[in-house]
Amino acid sequence: MSSIDIIVLGCVAKKPRSAYDIQKDVEEHNLPEWTRISIPSIYKKVLRLQEQGYIEGDETAGERFATKIIYHITKKGRDYLESLMTEQSLKPPKVLLDFNAVICNLNKVDKPAALVLINNIISGIEESKRYYHSVLTEHADIPLVGRAIMEQQEKVCVTLLEWAHNLYESYKEE
Repeated sequence: MSSIDIIVLGCVAKKPRSAYDIQKDVEEHNLPEWTRISIPSIYKKVLRLQEQGYIEGDETAGERFATKIIYHITKKGRDYLESLMTEQSLKPPKVLLDFNAVICNLNKVDKPAALVLINNIISGIEESKRYYHSVLTEHADIPLVGRAIMEQQEKVCVTLLEWAHNLYESYKEE
């Protein structure tokens, strides 16, 4: 089970589409920023889901005489999607932050350099918080699910800022 299964099946459940359309939807909604999904893995996943009977594809005429396959979700796929979503929603979340690689190595540099690194992390979190806030403010028409993720990320940034400032002060006093 993976997030990519949920994302791909969710895209096809919403509306039949080609693998290319799924990829564009994922890119348009910035899903790699919020979930573990990579754009190159989508085509491979679509084929695997089709082999497993979760989606089916119908060949259709595309633009410029090319053909393309439009995928739709099967009953088995809907059941699988609901099962995956239930399973995922019951798991304790893992919060993976790239800057933790820096944090766990702060003791490998001198104190002034460590404090600069912590400040860099604080600046990055502040920038992210400003971004989420501006999107929420400027785009009041964001659908509920997208708005929920943006609000979640803004609140995560608020908490991370408090944590990072405390880390900075603790490291400075140590």
